[in-house]
Amino acid sequence: MAVAVRLRPVVPEEHEDFFAMFAVYLEELEPFVADQATVEATSIEPYRAALLEDLDPDSGRELWWIEADGGRAGLAITRTLPDWPDDSTDVASIAEFYIAPAFRRAGVGRRAVEAILADHRARGTRLVEAAILEGNEAARAFWATLGFTVRSVVTGRAP
Repeated sequence: MAVAVRLRPVVPEEHEDFFAMFAVYLEELEPFVADQATVEATSIEPYRAALLEDLDPDSGRELWWIEADGGRAGLAITRTLPDWPDDSTDVASIAEFYIAPAFRRAGVGRRAVEAILADHRARGTRLVEAAILEGNEAARAFWATLGFTVRSVVTGRAP
C-alpha cells in the first residue's frame, strides 16, 4: 500500500522543529559545497535569521512540511514570484527540498513534488524550478525522473 503524502504549511509555533530538521539537511549538503567558507555561510543561524525575516506574505516564500502517513517526513521551501519580463505569469522555485532518510525510496519525495506541481497548476504558475548543487548526482537523477531538465548552470567565485 502506498504511503499517504501531503504538504502542510509550517506555522510559526513549529519553526524550532523546522529548523532542527533543516540543520540535518544542511549537514547532508556539506559534501557538495566547494569550500569551507561557503559551509560556514550556510550554517543554520544566519540562514534561519534571513529566512524568518523574509517570511512576509508578499515575499512569495513558503515553508512546507512533507508529511507521510501523518508524520513529518521532510521539508520544502518554495518561492513564487512574477516572471520577468512578463510579470503577468509566475515562476516558482523549489529552493530547498529534503526527505528524511527513513522515508527515502518509498515514493514520498515523488509524491511531495507532485503535490507541489499540482498546487502550482491550480495557481496558474507558468514554471516550477528546482535548484541542485553541483555534484549531487542523486538529486539530479531524482529531479530528472520527475521531468525536470537543466535550463541553466550558475557559476561563481570569490572576488
